[in-house]
Order: sequence, then structure tokens, then C-alpha cells
Amino acid sequence: MTKTQIIVGIGILAALGIGYYCQGSGDHLRGEALKQALDPIIAKDGDDALVARTILQNYEETRQIASNWSGLYWSFCWISAALGALAGFILKVESFIPDEKRKKDIAAFLATAAALMMAVSTSGDFQRKWQANRMAAAEIERTGYAFLESRTVSGKAYLAEVGDALKKRHAAILGTDQRKPAEAAAAVPDNKASAGGR
Repeated sequence: MTKTQIIVGIGILAALGIGYYCQGSGDHLRGEALKQALDPIIAKDGDDALVARTILQNYEETRQIASNWSGLYWSFCWISAALGALAGFILKVESFIPDEKRKKDIAAFLATAAALMMAVSTSGDFQRKWQANRMAAAEIERTGYAFLESRTVSGKAYLAEVGDALKKRHAAILGTDQRKPAEAAAAVPDNKASAGGR
């Protein structure tokens, strides 16, 4: 194995490690507190158990999908940055690869790979998919806590909120709502503020 292959390999592995760290893997992202709160209700029979199970399963699935897209997006970003930096490093450091022709070929390959990774990430809307799932997970989590807090309302009433959160997620992924999920959430008017302004 040549010196170039070793450095390229280390750069890619480091970028992958950073991407994996940024996506925040682990059970701490799966809503352990919500699960513990809903588990006693899920253990019972009846409509409330069905609603609690639906909320929890949709939350965990949506949060896992968000985590996967986040890992993919940030891995592509960090790897393309590492490859681009390596391309510049190889071109500028004269003592690294003495053969000028080989040096240019390697740098061109690295720069092309970096550009392709960014193009795939951008055209695949990895960031938007990550954000849409993250927003949907947050909305479903909020619904779960609202369900736990209110025991006077029929549990089935909360299923519509879960469905609405999933519908918004699909709309954001498909691009029918051209705003980013975070911008769309911020654009919702405050009822008190709008009432006071009349």
C-alpha cells in the first residue's frame, strides 16, 4: 500500500467517523422518556393502549429515519470536504508525490469524487429529508405528551394529530411545501398575537 492510499484512506475514515458522530447515533435519540411514560398504557388493553402504541411506534420510526438521513447527509459533507482538502494538499506539497503527472491525476480524482458526493447529496435532498423527519418526530413527540397530559379527551382524537404530522413530513420531502421544515414551523402565526392585532 502506497503513502497516498494510506492518507486517502485515513481521510475518508476520519470523515466517516465525524459524520457518524454528527448524526448522533444511540438510544438517547429514540425518546426513552416518552417510551417509559407510554409503556404502562401500552401494557393495558383498549383504545388508549392502541393510541399510545401508535404514537410511540411512529415517533421511533420517524426519529430513526431522521437519524439515518442525518448520518448520510453529514457523512457525504465531511467526506467530500476531506477529499477536496486532500486534492489541494497533494497539489501544493511538492515533496509528497514527486511525479508531477501522477500527482495531478490523483488530485483530479479526489476533486471529482468530492464534487460528485456533494452533487448526489444536494440533488437527493438529503438535508431536507433529514429535517422533515426530525420535525415530524418532534411533532409526534409533542402529541404523545399531550396525550399523556389530557385524560379527559378520547385517546383516538390524538391519532389525527399523528396523521397530520406524517402528512406534513411527506409534503416537505416531496417539496410541495417549498419552505424548509424549520421555516414552515416558524411561519405558523401565533393565535394570541394575531387576535391582538385585529
